[in-house]
Amino acid sequence: MRTDAVPVRPLPLTSEQAEAMLQRHVKKHHIAIILLHWFNALVWGSELLTGLALISSPLFRVAPSWYISLVEGIFGSRANVLQIHVALGLSWIGVYLVYGIFGFRTYLSREVLQHEIALDRDDVRWLIVRTQRILGWTSEPLPPQGIYNAGQKLFAFLVYTMIPVVMASGVVMAFRLFGTQVVGWAVVVHFGAAGLVVSGLMIHVYMGAVFPEEKPAFFSMITGTVNELYAYSHHFKWWTIVKAEEGVWDRQHDDETGHPADIAGPTEPVRPE
Repeated sequence: MRTDAVPVRPLPLTSEQAEAMLQRHVKKHHIAIILLHWFNALVWGSELLTGLALISSPLFRVAPSWYISLVEGIFGSRANVLQIHVALGLSWIGVYLVYGIFGFRTYLSREVLQHEIALDRDDVRWLIVRTQRILGWTSEPLPPQGIYNAGQKLFAFLVYTMIPVVMASGVVMAFRLFGTQVVGWAVVVHFGAAGLVVSGLMIHVYMGAVFPEEKPAFFSMITGTVNELYAYSHHFKWWTIVKAEEGVWDRQHDDETGHPADIAGPTEPVRPE
């Protein structure tokens, strides 16, 4: 498809066009992003499992007593649970420091700041229309989205904002820095920040692993790709960018070979019915 054939807004597809796009896949995530995502998920899961067992006293606890006994039994003692919780947290901080320092330009600046959390006008409108659709107030189509929709961006913003808070307060608690009063406030901040992320995480897991329409997004964190029909239907603005980049590659290929590239293969023109 030539770049001038890319529609400027989503158009209805024929069944043949939809089926063809369903069979084609486009790359969404770099391997570094996939590895960081699952490392992050593993650390969050492990820290939550051990952390819930640590939030207990004769007067207060979050998890039931059988769960606390089970976790302490698995690791041998409450002291061992705390050591593992702290060791995981410090490892987490180390990985993020390497990621932030050596991957700032490629991943942190471009992928996270520009793509994962930056909201534009369509994103704001998407949040409004999405809320109204959930409440049954409108059937207006959702505005076109980039590689991440506005809901995903809000969750990413919450996570990337709270991660430094959880890390810093955890270090203060683990090494009892700055005195008893500061440690006491660090406990409150640590639990509060983790609770905010967990609340968003519940929605994130439901949307990714359970909600049928978002299944391609979940599997993209394993394969790195999504089918083109999903990209077209849910992330139209990103799909147009992918098509434009393919157009540039096709033209360069034409120049190098002296022959027109086979542009009709993976990217057949999309026309309205």
